[in-house]
Amino acid sequence: MIRFANWYFLLIVPLIAYLLLMKRNKSFLKFSSIKLLESAGMQKTVKHKIGKYIILAGLTILVIALARPQLPQKDSPVSQKGVDITMALDVSGTMQSVDFEPSRLEVARKTIEDFIKGRNEDRLSLVIFAGAAYTRVPLTLDHNILRESLAGVTSKSVNQDGTAIGMAISVGLNRLKKSDSTSKIMILVTDGDNNAGEIDPNTASDLAKELGVKIYTIGVGTDRTVIPVEYFGETRYQQVEGGLNEELLKNVAQATGGQYYRAKDPQALAQIFSTIDKLEKSKFQQDNFMQYHELAFILIGIGLLLLLVGIFFDKYYFVQIP
Repeated sequence: MIRFANWYFLLIVPLIAYLLLMKRNKSFLKFSSIKLLESAGMQKTVKHKIGKYIILAGLTILVIALARPQLPQKDSPVSQKGVDITMALDVSGTMQSVDFEPSRLEVARKTIEDFIKGRNEDRLSLVIFAGAAYTRVPLTLDHNILRESLAGVTSKSVNQDGTAIGMAISVGLNRLKKSDSTSKIMILVTDGDNNAGEIDPNTASDLAKELGVKIYTIGVGTDRTVIPVEYFGETRYQQVEGGLNEELLKNVAQATGGQYYRAKDPQALAQIFSTIDKLEKSKFQQDNFMQYHELAFILIGIGLLLLLVGIFFDKYYFVQIP
């Protein structure tokens, strides 16, 4: 539907029509009698008014152009804000465990990649951690770069081994603390206990609560951690003691208003991400903002052309008959 940004200019149209078409007493040409012209075959007919009608049409269109008619563009976006999401992925040595085929880390990477594909309107960032944590990709809407970076993540992406959950949360919060999004969440995927780093996870979760960041924690892996080890060119499998601290992950999630999930197989992990995806849908705010296509420039061209044609017909082509 066409709208007029400056609609009040339309009030001038009736005035232009009145001034242009009103009966004038004075003639343009001075003759003592028009019978001489009529006897020469120059009769006053409707065609002598064509010029004035064309001029009127041209002026009307120019006034309409001043009123700035606008046509809404199809599929024009509304003002919207998505969810800002930081994903913290554990890349420590135990994530190489083969209880998930081919490994916990590979399954987690693939699941996160599928999750990214469904969050087109959200800004996402990636934090990886082991004995230390750092930002792999800051908050971005360029999900292609994010997926490419995620594809390059390995257990060697962080040199220091261990599991620094508190540091991972802290680094993730640095990505989110300046966000103006109405919804900020962190998804933390790990298979271990906090045994490295200088920041306690509970302290970090308290800070997340203050910043309004909700943390979803996901514990991955079965009760057996089996790591492949290269021994003189031969792959052997070694069972590792220790494991997931579910109580810690529950406390972190609960303190921030999030939830804790346990994934004991790849299907469960995929389902967890699907659940989070549904819980944290982007909420778009309709701000009555729509993109419009301006029609004024086209109308100005048409109006000027009609004016020139109308003046030519009225002043030169047809003789004015009083």
